[in-house]
Amino acid sequence: MAGAERAPEPRRRVLRRALGIIVCGLPVLLAVACALWPRAVPAPREATGWALVTLPVLIAGLNLYLAYLRPWRHRRQGGSPTDLRHVSGLPLVGTLFAVGACIAAFGSATVGGLALVATLADPDGVPWIPIRTWHDASLWDA
Repeated sequence: MAGAERAPEPRRRVLRRALGIIVCGLPVLLAVACALWPRAVPAPREATGWALVTLPVLIAGLNLYLAYLRPWRHRRQGGSPTDLRHVSGLPLVGTLFAVGACIAAFGSATVGGLALVATLADPDGVPWIPIRTWHDASLWDA
C-alpha cells in the first residue's frame, strides 16, 4: 500500500532508546562523579554549590508530594480520581539546579551526594523521562 506507514527498524528503535537513556542519565553520572571524585573546592564555590543544591532537594520534595502524597490523601479522604485536579510540580527544574550545583562545587562529596539524592528522588526529573515514557511509541518509535 502506498499510504501505509512502516514500523521503524528494530535497530533504529534500540539506538533511540539507548541515546535517550544515556542523555537522561548524564545528570546522575555528574552527581556521582562530583561525590566520588573529591578535591579541594574553594569556599565561595562550595557555598554556591550548597545554595544551588538546596533548591533541587526542596523541589524533589514538592514533586514527590504532588505526584504521590496528594493523590493518596485525596483518595483517603473519600475523593474520586476524577475530581482530583492535576497539579504539575516543577519538572526538569530540580535537575537543572542539581547540575548547576555539581558544576559549581565539583569535588564536594556532600554537594554531589545531595544532588544525587535529589535527582533520583525527583519524579519529574530528567532521569525519569525514559522510564515514564518507555511505552510511548510516538516518542521512541516515530
